[in-house]
Amino acid sequence: MHGRRPGVAAPVSERGGQSVDVCAFWVGDAVYGIDVARVDEILPRVVPLPVADAPPHVEGVVHVHGTAVPIVDLRRLLPAGPPPRTAKPKVILARIGRRRVGLRVDGMAGVRRYTEAELRPGPTASAVLAVAADDCRLLDLRGLLGNRAAGRGPGL
Repeated sequence: MHGRRPGVAAPVSERGGQSVDVCAFWVGDAVYGIDVARVDEILPRVVPLPVADAPPHVEGVVHVHGTAVPIVDLRRLLPAGPPPRTAKPKVILARIGRRRVGLRVDGMAGVRRYTEAELRPGPTASAVLAVAADDCRLLDLRGLLGNRAAGRGPGL
């Protein structure tokens, strides 16, 4: 972890032999997760302001602490069956590098800790880094969103 800012954990892909804490959430009938170090806060359901010419997966933007944050509907990017009947939709504010993005999910599934032994590689050519023993799919946000969420490409 040399060269990292204090308090910033290494991404899942760079952790050899360590455990990782994951913010787990529902998208449809599947559980996905991202490294908890990427999560800034979790918001209740929000109504974003529309953005002209935004791609279908971008719902719009919300203003959080004076900054416009794009909201991405993960149901439009990931395979999604019906959400659990007890689903309480939320928006996860996450960091991709120095940028923030809001991830609309069907509900929260808690914080989970996995060791390297509990993770197997995700499918090739997908944004899933690893799959845990309990079938939680650990996402690579950069791979899933690319430059679209970072505001450098046609996505926003």
